[in-house]
Amino acid sequence: MTGDQDMAFKSPHVSLVSFSIEISAEGTTNVMQIETDLHLNARHPGYDAAAVERLVRDAQSYLAGNAGQVTRIRLVSNRGGQT
Repeated sequence: MTGDQDMAFKSPHVSLVSFSIEISAEGTTNVMQIETDLHLNARHPGYDAAAVERLVRDAQSYLAGNAGQVTRIRLVSNRGGQT
């Protein structure tokens, strides 16, 4: 296997990308979890809508190109004070 087969996810504000499998009665779902230094709560004073929208677009583009391996993408903020 070569590294060229899977495109690495790259986008500003991403600190970690990991993969998991969610299991339910209906089956399994492959999930890519993206940790970001962005606040994801729109009510937070540090929320940067343009940066979050770019991250979402980048994630959607990645999903479209890798739908065979990834079914869902989850964004998680590693910043405190999300309320």
